[in-house]
Amino acid sequence: MSFLNPILFAALAAVAIPVIIHFINFRKPRKIAFSTLAFFQELQKSTIRRLNLKRYLLLALRVLGIAMLVTALARPFLPPQISGWLGASSGQQVIALLIDNGPSMMQIDEAGPYMDQAKTAAREVIEQSSDDARFLIVPSHGEVESGRIMRRAEALRYLEDLEPLNKGGYPAERMRLLQERLADQPGQSGHAYWISDARKTHLQKFKDNYNNDDPESEHSVTFIRVGDDSFQNISVASVELTDHVLGEGIPVGVAVTVKNFGDQPAYNSYLSLEIDGERMGQYDVDLEAGQEKELLFEVIPESPGTIGGKAILEGGTYTFDHKRYFSIDVPESRNVLLIGDEGEDRSRRSYLKPVLDAVSETGTRVKAETTDMRNIRDHELDNFDALILESPEQIPDYLQAELVQFVQQGRGLFFVPSEKGSMSEYNRFLSQFDAGSYSGMRGTYGRFEEVASFQPLSEGHILLDDVFQSDEDELRIDMPTIYHYLRYDRDAGTSGTSLLRSNLDEPLFVEHRFGDGMILVGTMGFSPGWSNLSIKPLYAPLVYRMILYAVAWEQGGVREHTLGRSFDRQFADIGTSVTMKLNGDEIRPETASGGQGLRVRYPAVEWSPGWLEMNLDEKKYVIAVNQDISESDFTSLSITETEEFLEESLSLAGVLDITGYSESEIRTAMADISFGREIWSLFIIIALAFMIAECIISKTYKTETGADKQA
Repeated sequence: MSFLNPILFAALAAVAIPVIIHFINFRKPRKIAFSTLAFFQELQKSTIRRLNLKRYLLLALRVLGIAMLVTALARPFLPPQISGWLGASSGQQVIALLIDNGPSMMQIDEAGPYMDQAKTAAREVIEQSSDDARFLIVPSHGEVESGRIMRRAEALRYLEDLEPLNKGGYPAERMRLLQERLADQPGQSGHAYWISDARKTHLQKFKDNYNNDDPESEHSVTFIRVGDDSFQNISVASVELTDHVLGEGIPVGVAVTVKNFGDQPAYNSYLSLEIDGERMGQYDVDLEAGQEKELLFEVIPESPGTIGGKAILEGGTYTFDHKRYFSIDVPESRNVLLIGDEGEDRSRRSYLKPVLDAVSETGTRVKAETTDMRNIRDHELDNFDALILESPEQIPDYLQAELVQFVQQGRGLFFVPSEKGSMSEYNRFLSQFDAGSYSGMRGTYGRFEEVASFQPLSEGHILLDDVFQSDEDELRIDMPTIYHYLRYDRDAGTSGTSLLRSNLDEPLFVEHRFGDGMILVGTMGFSPGWSNLSIKPLYAPLVYRMILYAVAWEQGGVREHTLGRSFDRQFADIGTSVTMKLNGDEIRPETASGGQGLRVRYPAVEWSPGWLEMNLDEKKYVIAVNQDISESDFTSLSITETEEFLEESLSLAGVLDITGYSESEIRTAMADISFGREIWSLFIIIALAFMIAECIISKTYKTETGADKQA
């Protein structure tokens, strides 16, 4: 017999309570002198003997009752071999094992590789189970190749083939699968083991995603922790573009973040950037414990199309996360639709159309079309990369719904308010994008009284970088005067970036990401009643860059799939032919066409880092596939922390630490916890029996007999 919670035997100290009470109540009879003592002395001896017997019997029953209750709390059980001999188990036993085979299991401590320790523990559980036991082995990462109930020999062969994988981790999904398979075995007893290095990010992912609709049917789980404390690990954490304007011959900045996840400094590493197989530069990298650095590279696209790149880190012990893939989509042209509102009398003039016309006529990368709000249905919005909504007094509900889908699918929307527009209607529209709200106004439209000006622009501003040449940090530009603009508030909890601000430090143009796309919200229009911007030299380049910014919604890393999630993307294109390849291997996804375009889905459990190439008819997409950065953090939880972490989600039988154990020690530990049948209820029954006996004896046991009284 063994115990799942032996630490609770400390509660045996409670047996001292009835003993203490016994000695407190123990008092010797007081002697009283009497002339004739023979009869009374004999009666006294007989009574004392009976009284002492009763007291010692009640004391023993109380002590034994408490001891049985404490033993029940320690959860005694019989190993499978013994429970089988005694006929304790009903039906065949099914043992399920969830084995962590993520990248962190590549670590090595004094007892050997983590994965080998996990396999040794699993092997001992299998070999020490009863002869008729059946087994289910489920890995935490990658695909589940078997997923069926196996006999001992087959389970051992499957176990030997398990290796650490740099693929997606699915701890919650795999635990649900394990519990469902156990529940599908009627008439059979079952128990589950989870063998892992107790990595914090791994367990957090489990806690965030695991739920059981029927907790009462859940089988208990024993968690077995392998491996020593966390080791040093550095990785490429992210790759992003610093520039939103992409085009042939235009320099683009690539920011690579490198992080040290360990508690020791890391030196003598090197970071390089590779574009289409060509190295673009290299940095020496030294990182203190927990430090991260952002390193910048410059790339100049030579032609339109998709550029495949990767950041490569050299140095360190564990290299699975030393490459991070990204893609840069350099457009040949971008299609923009300007949606104006001429007003009921058709007198309103567009101040953006001349800029777009000039852009289209000079052979730039932007192809622009214009239309009026009344004729919007004559255009297929999916044919455009960005929409400019210039000064609408109202936005019809049907168009609002289409614009929300347009941005969600990864496109840009540039919203410019009208002086005649309703702020409440505008706010209702912006709320659908979580894009803040207008809260008032400054100045009066058309009065031409200065209320503010543009905030001075610094060299390298995101909208004007490389437009002006200057040797100073601040550009010497005659900043436009503002006569009227709307005051704007970002809602709490929403993200947004102010691209331009007034000298009162209030936003003039704010970018908000929504879905896969972006909405650029203006607080002022471009007609003279708002400001004198339209007559300034700054006007044309500023508006041109704003339009480019709106259409440049694709960034390196935005089109990225993170391992550990199913692939589920919506594409505006409705193609008749869809092909996918990951690292050269062909993939057959599930597709569905609908009003929002083409939906492409695939489980992606077997995917590894690389580039996913998709062809929808004649259009090509390249998506970077990278491991979840949480896999790089090897920080583990202690036994106490692990137990507290998991008992909220699981029916936890116990947590066992085999850190540093040899094979023989692991064998012994597994023999102790190899689950047979819990018998704590038997000890509860015995304790109740002792308590009932104590009550009966205390009421019925007499210190004198009837004969004694008569005498």
